Amino acid sequence: MSTYFEELMIKRSDAELMEYINNFDKYTPEALIAVVNELKSRGQSISDEELRMINDKVEKSKKEEEEEKIEKSSKSLIKNVVTDPDAPLLYSQVAILMFSTIFTTIFGAILLALNIKDTKKKLKVIGIGIIFTTFAILISNLVPHPTILTMLANGVGGYLLVTEFWNKYIGSGTKYRTKPIWIPLIISLIITALLLIEMIYE
Repeated sequence: MSTYFEELMIKRSDAELMEYINNFDKYTPEALIAVVNELKSRGQSISDEELRMINDKVEKSKKEEEEEKIEKSSKSLIKNVVTDPDAPLLYSQVAILMFSTIFTTIFGAILLALNIKDTKKKLKVIGIGIIFTTFAILISNLVPHPTILTMLANGVGGYLLVTEFWNKYIGSGTKYRTKPIWIPLIISLIITALLLIEMIYE
C-alpha cells in the first residue's frame, strides 16, 4: 500500500475517514485500505457489511487491473499487424512467442530469423534460441517435475525474442502482414514427436 495514503489518512479526522467509508465507491482501493487501517488503529469500529463491500471493491479492482494488463500485453503483440498488401510478410510476434513456449525457444528463434535478411543477425537470434533451449533441457534433466520451469524458461526466451530482438532487428513500429504458420507448425510437431519417440525408446 502506498505510504502516501497512509500519511494522508493520519491527518484526517474520524468524521472525514467515515466519509470515505460511507461513500466508498468514489475512492480508490488503496485509499480505502488506508482508511480502514487508520480507523482500526484509532479503535473505531466498522460494520461487517461495510468491510465486505470495501473488500469486494478492492478484489474487483485488482481483478480488473490484472485483466487490463493481460489485454494490453496481448494487444501490444498485434498492434502492428495490418492487411496492407504492400506491407512485408512476417512470422508474427504472437507466433514466435507461442512456438518458443510450446516447442522450446529455438523454434521461435528460427521463425524470427526467417524474418531477418542479414545473416549475422539471423545467427545471433538463433544463438539466443540455442542458449535458452539448452537451459530448458538442463532444467528438464535436473528438476524432478520440470514442466512449468521448462515452459517458463522457454517463455522468457520467447519474450526476449519478440521484444529486444524484434525491436532491434525488425523495428518496434514496423507494420507487417502475418505469415501463415502451418508449415512451421507441422515441422515442429514432427520434430517434437520424433524426439519424444527417441526418448521413450532410450
